[in-house]
Amino acid sequence: MTVRLSVVIVNWNTRSLLRGCLQSLERALGRCGSQILVVDNASSDGSVSMVQRDYPWVEVVANDRNLGFAAANNLALTRVNGSYVLFLNPDTEVTGDALGVMTSLLDGHPRVGLVGTTLLNPDGTLQVSCHRFYSFWHSLLHNRLVDKIAGSREMLDVHMADRPVAVDWMTGACLLARKSVLDEVGGFDSAFFVYGEEIDLQFRVRQGGWQVMYVPSRGVVHYGGQSAKHTPLAASLHDYRGRWLFLQKHYSRLSLYGYLLKTAIGLAFWTLYWGVASAARLHPRAGYQMRANGRLLAWHLTDRGTPPIPLMPPKHDGTWAECGNSGGGLGMRPVPVEEGKP
Repeated sequence: MTVRLSVVIVNWNTRSLLRGCLQSLERALGRCGSQILVVDNASSDGSVSMVQRDYPWVEVVANDRNLGFAAANNLALTRVNGSYVLFLNPDTEVTGDALGVMTSLLDGHPRVGLVGTTLLNPDGTLQVSCHRFYSFWHSLLHNRLVDKIAGSREMLDVHMADRPVAVDWMTGACLLARKSVLDEVGGFDSAFFVYGEEIDLQFRVRQGGWQVMYVPSRGVVHYGGQSAKHTPLAASLHDYRGRWLFLQKHYSRLSLYGYLLKTAIGLAFWTLYWGVASAARLHPRAGYQMRANGRLLAWHLTDRGTPPIPLMPPKHDGTWAECGNSGGGLGMRPVPVEEGKP
């Protein structure tokens, strides 16, 4: 049966947050009239049984291995019936008018191919979600070191807009696209395991002559990084690999290796910074941060292969076995669970 809206949620070990996400969708959409599809990437926390038991109207695809975010979304696209497809992270909660303003924008603007809306932190503050495509010179002014010195991240004026605005790309936590546009551009590129795939998709949507728009609303709460926090080092490696793949695919070799040089210098600085902090015992996480940044630097300076794919549940000793492909010759071992991104 053809419906107007299909909602796709890719999940990996975020059962409680997934429950909250589905509850918010039930409040926003009800149980009928829309298709909701959860693709589970071999979770070990009972996510699949929870959805099947408590949300029988939700379609579930249970993978026997972690396919990654892009491939799992593409799998869902073979099953969706809606003319509009909402890609929604499991660590989000839809509030207020968010879905209505996004669908209304697509209804009223036939050349808009993809739209996103306001993301909120759990405390209700505005979350940075609109971004520019990579530029070497812009990246010199906005990076971890500059943000640390300035005490803030760059926030584009678009976040303060009171009307729809064209943007380069938006965080992939809540994106609504026309199914016809997704078919036209080929969906997500499954070469991206996780991170970077939404940038690549929006780049190709724009290349196809479609507009990518941000429309303000009362917001979607985004907890952020809930799957990644289980395996922070593997997540960071996939994040950097996503950026590398995107630049390889769409930018010149000069831009690509300019990015590599700048990133390697930055990671070398942070490895040294945390090494000094560790030696001086200035921070309880300094040793971990030094090792993590050192491994990220080593990955950039070697073959930049596929990083480890998180597969294993947490051990009783508080470590996670980050296993899979051994990209970059790093010899990955279990690492302590740490909040936040190195």
